[in-house]
Amino acid sequence: MKKSKNILFLVWIIAILIVLAMFIGCKSTSAVQQGSELSSEETAETSAPSEEKSLGDEESKTAGTKEFRVGYSCYGWEIPWMVYYKQYFDEIVAKEYPNYKITYHDAKYDFQAMADGLETFVNEGYDLIMHFALDNIPVLETYKKIQAAGIPLLLTMDEPAYEAYPYMTAFSGLSPSDAGRQCAVMLHEALNGEGKIACITPPKGSSSYNAYMLRFYEELERLGSKLEVVAEEDGNWDPKTAQEKGATILSKYPDLDGLYVTDDWMGGGFINAAKEKGYQPGQIKIAGAGGSKIGIQDLKDGWYLGLVDQGPLLCAIQDAFFMKLILEELGPVPHFAMVKQEVITLENVERFPGTW
Repeated sequence: MKKSKNILFLVWIIAILIVLAMFIGCKSTSAVQQGSELSSEETAETSAPSEEKSLGDEESKTAGTKEFRVGYSCYGWEIPWMVYYKQYFDEIVAKEYPNYKITYHDAKYDFQAMADGLETFVNEGYDLIMHFALDNIPVLETYKKIQAAGIPLLLTMDEPAYEAYPYMTAFSGLSPSDAGRQCAVMLHEALNGEGKIACITPPKGSSSYNAYMLRFYEELERLGSKLEVVAEEDGNWDPKTAQEKGATILSKYPDLDGLYVTDDWMGGGFINAAKEKGYQPGQIKIAGAGGSKIGIQDLKDGWYLGLVDQGPLLCAIQDAFFMKLILEELGPVPHFAMVKQEVITLENVERFPGTW
């Protein structure tokens, strides 16, 4: 009887142990499953940003490979300054923006041809039109058509006439107005505010004339200068014309004290006329705008007080950047942006080797 009770007790103990083992096993399995589920969720959560990043990368790649068509019209691409500008601009586009397809239009100094080229860009639905007119006034009606077509217009090089402001998306480039201001300061200081000076200018009546000359005269007035402008001649951006006009000025005013010239190629023409008449470097104080190889050499030879730097490299860099801002809608885009125009002197001329 006692033996039977012992056996029964052992059976109960074994049964209890089996139940406990099953219970512990179930808990362990549940924990493992829960841990596995948590691990899966964590993996999903941590992988989600990677997926988003991947999608972002794809979008970025798509934006970087989308092709944009840009129509670029110029008054004359054969102008030496423009030849060097285009070289720099093409290099930047090829390296940084290979998906931008640039179509160049050369107006060849003909404003009707310029208007026709711009309208072709409009009719063919280009994504952006870039334009250097030299004089915006003759093409204002065409600018209106560009605006009506909803095509952004980026004006480049010399600052545009105020009349063009309502139609341009932005301007990027040089400021002839500021060049005129700086030249007025140079002449005023070098001549102590007194003396006879002459000017060789862009074509009269053009927006370039207004930009280069009005601020020059305004600055002389602001300075209270007593410099007397005895002659103002249209050099038509041509060295030979400037040389002829320079010879006429020097014949009439042999005691000329100073000269303001809006372009150092024209300045080179005037200097040739001065050399022919026996003038020495520095005898006539000359202030001008430019930075060409001709101008830099004349500066080193002592003919210039200084040249307001208007080199093409900074323009090409800024124009390409603005093109990107507009096409890829990365704005806001400044409405007017002038590149830095430092005065080149004998003290810093080694930084300005001349590029055109």
